[in-house]
Parts: sequence; structure tokens; C-alpha cells
Amino acid sequence: MAHQSAWVRFTCSTDGGARVATFRKSGAQWQLAAVSDQPDAPGGPVAAGSLDVAGPFGIAPEYRGCPGCGNDSFVRCGGCGGLGCWRSAKAYFSCGACGNEGEVSGSIESIGALDTG
Repeated sequence: MAHQSAWVRFTCSTDGGARVATFRKSGAQWQLAAVSDQPDAPGGPVAAGSLDVAGPFGIAPEYRGCPGCGNDSFVRCGGCGGLGCWRSAKAYFSCGACGNEGEVSGSIESIGALDTG
């Protein structure tokens, strides 16, 4: 049976808090559906993700934005490879996990999940 949910480490680009994002499978696409409200302690249960989940990736209609800052979308950092929130109206992203900054381009092909189900 194919997995229908994936949980992924997610960092708020504004407050730097590590959270957990829930992705749900919709057709062929993995869609970001929710992000946990409270940041977790550094090194806590969201410290890494090693289960490969292949895309494509998008945003679920019910997604209401990052609970830390309200950003409406997400990107994968070109520096650390982690996922972080991003305001899609801006061309640039600043990673809350590693501080890397740069122009947003391309698409996400795969992510490292903490768990799937």
C-alpha cells in the first residue's frame, strides 16, 4: 500500500523554530497540509529526516500558512537542504536553519521525511 502522509522537519524562516510539516498525497502530488504550531527544542524529535519521498510537491487548499510568521509557501534550502517557509510574493529566501540566502528557483524533486504513513 502506498503511503498517504509524510512528516518532515520544517523551519520557520522568521523565528528559526524547528517544526513538523504534514504532507498529504493528492493524486501524484505531495501537498503541504499543515505545520505544527509550536517550535520543538533543538536536537529534538525533528532533528533529521532520512526517509526519501519523491515529488512533485505543492500546497494543499486547506494550508493556512506558517504558524510562526504566516508565510504562504515553502522552499528547500540550497545550503542545508532543509524545508522552510517562504512568502511566494518575494523572489528571495533566507533559511531560518542555516542562514543561507538566495533567489528561489526550480522545483523540489524529493524530501527527507521523518516518518510516512
